[in-house]
Amino acid sequence: MDQNLKIQAAFLELLEHEPIAEITIFEIADKCQIARRIIFEKYSDKYQILQAIEDDIFSQLSSTKKDTYRVDTQEFDGDDRILKILKSVYENKKVISLLLGDYGDPRFHERFITYLAQKGLKVIENSSEFNDLDQRQKELLIQYISSALVGLIAYWVKHPEMTVEELHSFFEKLFLNGITSLTAK
Repeated sequence: MDQNLKIQAAFLELLEHEPIAEITIFEIADKCQIARRIIFEKYSDKYQILQAIEDDIFSQLSSTKKDTYRVDTQEFDGDDRILKILKSVYENKKVISLLLGDYGDPRFHERFITYLAQKGLKVIENSSEFNDLDQRQKELLIQYISSALVGLIAYWVKHPEMTVEELHSFFEKLFLNGITSLTAK
């Protein structure tokens, strides 16, 4: 395992048991058996280690294919971007659950919402379905949807019995048909 991965793994292991503010480079060095000097050559501080971990998560999320929601038919193509994002989240479930957890990084939660909002706004702006909305309404809508999705993901990573497909189905039903579709009989 390369040194960067060892350092990041040690950081994440410590994050399971203590807040970021209490983690020290000394603890990280001790945990990964790498000299502090080497860690400081690679990272200026623990927050740069955290940034590298988060950047890797967003890089993996960004590797999903282009938007495939078809507003005209109100259907997701078989090659659904949300499903791909959820699968990527699942592959990184442990790390994401730590970052969204009690000891995690509150900035990650906001970065996650912003990431999803930027992706979703492209879909809405390229769709005639939302032409009646002004720019502020589009931004509010996508902020609402992105925040809801991050909330669902935060719940999901703490409940491993729920499958990717179950979460995707719930989100798709909620997004396409609204809250009343979940309560209507």
